[in-house]
Amino acid sequence: MLGPWGYSRRGMTTALGLLAFCVYIVAVVAVAAGVTWVVVKLSPAKQPDSTPKT
Repeated sequence: MLGPWGYSRRGMTTALGLLAFCVYIVAVVAVAAGVTWVVVKLSPAKQPDSTPKT
């Protein structure tokens, strides 16, 4: 099946694939940032030493 003149299915497939790949990268970075934020918020904070060093 042929598309309209000037319409490149191969080019469109490449462009959509590149767009999907960019969305995938953004999603992975967002999930990693979210997990890191949750771990930082849930992990206990270090308690400062109560005895001063002299």
